[in-house]
Amino acid sequence: MLHLFLGHYVADHGFTHNSKLRHLKGWNFIQHLIWSAFAILAFTFDTLLYTVPVILFTFIAIHLFFDYLRVKVNKKVYYHLIEVAGMIIALIFNFIVSDYFKTSYLSKEFVLYILGMALVTTALSYFFRNFYPAIENYEDLEGISERLAFFIFFLAGKPFFAFLSLFFGFLFRLWKVKKFDHVWWISPVFAIFFSIIWKGIVF
Repeated sequence: MLHLFLGHYVADHGFTHNSKLRHLKGWNFIQHLIWSAFAILAFTFDTLLYTVPVILFTFIAIHLFFDYLRVKVNKKVYYHLIEVAGMIIALIFNFIVSDYFKTSYLSKEFVLYILGMALVTTALSYFFRNFYPAIENYEDLEGISERLAFFIFFLAGKPFFAFLSLFFGFLFRLWKVKKFDHVWWISPVFAIFFSIIWKGIVF
């Protein structure tokens, strides 16, 4: 039952270029704060909002505080510490209220599936942008697409289409970029190993 943790992760990584969050200012920053609050509520409103609202809004406040810290620090190591600290606190809060999620309209399996989709698409992008090749504005659209397609097909029990999606992803990179990049292999390998592990977790 990882509903609260999922909300936390989606708020900062889902549909969001995480590396750009540290540079948000003014209205753009306020928009992200609003998005974060609604993202967390989307996965918890039917359970925590009516049972333990104090805990829920305390966690949202902590999450927003970390968002504030992210735009105030100026060293990469601090960005990573904020990410790790936020996830640890999200897991702690999630553990405290996990029993309430038993009555959620979102099943345990569905939450794990969505969390897997979020992780397979964004975790490696975070690695590319912050560690290797460490290009902050690294555009990983092709990698995200191929990892997501593989994940969906593989968990659906369609391995042929899963590996076919990686093949077409490789052809698309050759057509678009026209120059082989030595980091291309990382994305499909990550998709394969992550999907195998996550299928075991979900099913």
